[in-house]
Amino acid sequence: MSTPAPFRTSYTIEPPRICVFALSGKLDPIATEVLEAELDALYRNGERHFALDLTGLTYVGSLGLRAFIRLSARLKGNGDVRLFGMVPAVRELFDITKLTSVFQIYPTKQDAIDALRSA
Repeated sequence: MSTPAPFRTSYTIEPPRICVFALSGKLDPIATEVLEAELDALYRNGERHFALDLTGLTYVGSLGLRAFIRLSARLKGNGDVRLFGMVPAVRELFDITKLTSVFQIYPTKQDAIDALRSA
């Protein structure tokens, strides 16, 4: 039996100041604490436009969904968040929870970045 990949994050800043934040592994309660701390630090450093790369994310728990919602609410009127690259299981969760009506979801990184640039 193989062990699941650990939760990891990384980010890059794309012009004009768009934070492309990649998540991989399982977004369980412990990983969500890490995620929220990292996003909070980026927000405190002035980042306001986020493109969340979910291509490597294999699982999202309810606290992970809440973290995405909190980030979106925090940015309301003062920034934005776009999601891209969802694997089918994660996309199904967003469909079931109706979060597809809350978040703008794109197939590729470039689509998400272009949307943030034109917002």
